[in-house]
Amino acid sequence: MRQWLADDNIRLIGIEGIGGTGKSMLASKIYKEIEGFPKRFWADVSSGAIIFSDLARRVLTDFGWRVPEEELQLVKALVRCLRSGKYLLVIDNLESLLKTDRGWSSQFYEDFFRTWLEYGGESKILVTTRERPLLDGFEWLSLKGLKREEGAALLAELGVKGDLEKFSQSVDGHPLLLTLVAKLLKKEYSQDPNLERLRDLGLGNLQQFLTDPKVRGQHRREIVGMALVLDASFRHLQPSQRNLLLKVSVYRQTFDAEAAAMLLKSPSFVSSLMSFPLQKRARGGTLEPELRKLVERSWLEERLNSKRRFEFQSVVLEYVKYKAGDRTEAHRRAIDYYYSIAKEQPWQTMDDLKEYLEIFYHLCQLEEYAEADEILNYCDEFLDLRGYYTTIVELNEQLVQLWQPRNDEEKKNFGWALTRLGLAYYSLGQFQKAIQYHQLSLDIDRELRNRSGEGASLGNLGLAYYSLGEFHKAIEYHQQSLEIAREIGDRSGEGASLGNLGLAYYSLGEFHKAIEYHQQYLEIAREIGDRSGEGKALGNLGLAYYSLGEFHKAIEYLQQALDIAREIGDRSGEAIAWFNIGESLTELNQQSEAIDAYRNARQLYQAMGLDADVQDCDEVIERLSN
Repeated sequence: MRQWLADDNIRLIGIEGIGGTGKSMLASKIYKEIEGFPKRFWADVSSGAIIFSDLARRVLTDFGWRVPEEELQLVKALVRCLRSGKYLLVIDNLESLLKTDRGWSSQFYEDFFRTWLEYGGESKILVTTRERPLLDGFEWLSLKGLKREEGAALLAELGVKGDLEKFSQSVDGHPLLLTLVAKLLKKEYSQDPNLERLRDLGLGNLQQFLTDPKVRGQHRREIVGMALVLDASFRHLQPSQRNLLLKVSVYRQTFDAEAAAMLLKSPSFVSSLMSFPLQKRARGGTLEPELRKLVERSWLEERLNSKRRFEFQSVVLEYVKYKAGDRTEAHRRAIDYYYSIAKEQPWQTMDDLKEYLEIFYHLCQLEEYAEADEILNYCDEFLDLRGYYTTIVELNEQLVQLWQPRNDEEKKNFGWALTRLGLAYYSLGQFQKAIQYHQLSLDIDRELRNRSGEGASLGNLGLAYYSLGEFHKAIEYHQQSLEIAREIGDRSGEGASLGNLGLAYYSLGEFHKAIEYHQQYLEIAREIGDRSGEGKALGNLGLAYYSLGEFHKAIEYLQQALDIAREIGDRSGEAIAWFNIGESLTELNQQSEAIDAYRNARQLYQAMGLDADVQDCDEVIERLSN
C-alpha cells in the first residue's frame, strides 16, 4: 500500500474483501499514519447516505477550495481540487454505490471516478468495497483472512485459550469472526475462556461444520461461521439488549443515545409536513450505558467526536436486520425522531436539510412514496434556488424508480416528480434526459386532463429542444403551451411562452418577430408585477436590437434589465447585462466604457465560480486594451 500511495502513476487504489476482513480498519490505519498527504478526507458512503453533491461540497470546503455555485461544475471542481496538491480521499463501503451488476447506481459518482482516471494528479483516492465496480484503472488489494499463526495471536491477545491455530485455520482467519468468538467466550466464561467451552454455547461442532465439504461447496464458510457465532452471541444477550439492538438497526447512519431511546417509546408525533412547527422532544434518560455494553460485545462500534455516537459493522448490521424482520414500527419511530429534531425554515446549508433526507429514506423503506414525495417537494425550492441540481436528480430518481401511483392524485404528484427531474437535468445541460422526463410528465398530464400541467410540460419540452438547437420544434411546443395558457387564463404562463417564442425566433435570425414576442412578454410581466420576467424581456429586447445594429437602443433596454437584476439580487442576470452592454459599447467604439462593463461582468462571474465566462471577459478586455 505504501508503494502504491507513493507511485505518481497510480490514481485509484481499492481494498476489497468480504465483510469483517478489516478493509475499513486498514484504510483507517493508512488515513491516520501514512505521511505525505497534507490534507485528507474520509467519506463513509454506506447505505447510500452521502450523495455525490454532498460529498463534493464537504471535500472542497475541507480542503479550502471554493465550492462552485453551479452543481454542473462539481465534478470538475473536485477533480481540479485534487489535482492542485497531494491529497488523500478515502471512500469507505463503495459497494453501496453499486448496482447488483456492479454498475454504478449514481451517474455522478461514475462521472467523477472516470474523470479522475483521465485527468487526475498526485492525489490518491482509496476505496474499500465488498464488490469491485465495473471500472478499470484500480490497483486492487484483496484482503483474505489472517494467517493461521496471526489468527492464533489475535485470539491469545484477546485472552482466549485452547488450540488457537487450529481454530483460526478452520475459519480462514476471519478477523471479525475470531473477535466475536473471543468476546463471547470472555463475556460468558471470564474465568476460563477456552475454545472447548464453545460446546456449552451450542457451538461445539463449529470447527467440524466449517470444514464440511458440503458447507465449503455451497457458501463462504466465514459467512456461515459468522451467522452461527452471531446466533450464539445473540441468544446470550439480555432480552432488553436484544430488543434495543433490533430497534437501532433501522438507522442507516451513526446514531446517539437519544435517537435509540426514541425507538423504545410510543410515537408522539404525527409524521406529516402539515404539523410544522414541531414541538421539540424533552430530553429523558440515556441508553448510553446499554449501547456501550453492546460495543463491548462487538455488536456496535463507537465513534466519539463532539458527541458519543454508535454504528454497526456492515456484516453485523445485515445479520441484525435479518433477525429484526418487519421493522415498520421502527421506521415510523425513526421518522418521528427526525421530525422532532428537524430544523425549521429558513435553511442556510444542506446540513439544515439532513433530517428531512433521513425522513425521506425511511418513508421509502415503508413504501409510503406519496409522503416521500411531499418531503422532496418541501425541500425543492431551497435546492433549486441554490443550484443543487445533482441532489435533486439523485433523490427524485430514487423516488420515481420505486413509486407506482395508486390514484389520480398520486399520479398528478408523480408527474410533478418527473418534472422536477426534467428541470434538474435541463439545468445540468443534459437535455435529452430532460426531454425524456418532461415527455413522461406530459403523458400523465394529458391522461389526467390537467391542462395547466400540460402547458407547463409543453413549455419545458420547448426549452429542451431549443437548447439542442432544434428551434422549429421548440416553436411548435411553445405555441401549444401559449394556446393552453390563453385558454385557461394563465397570464404568467402566457408571458413565459411568449418570451420563449421570442428566443426561438431570435435564434432563427428573425429579429423583428423576436422583438414582437418579447414586447408582448414585457407588457404581461409589468401587468402581473413579475420583476424577474420583466428583466428577462428587457434583456432579450436589448439583444434583438443589438443584432439589428441599433446599439443605442440595445443599451437602453440592457440598462433597464441591469437595474432590475440589481434590485432583485439576480447576479447572473446582472453579469449578462454588463457583458452585453460591453458588446454594444464596443460596436459604438467606446472602448474605455466597454472595458469597464466587461470588468463588472468579470467580477460577478468570478464570484459565481463561472471560470469559462471569466476567461471570455479576460480575452475581450485584453483585445480591447491592445
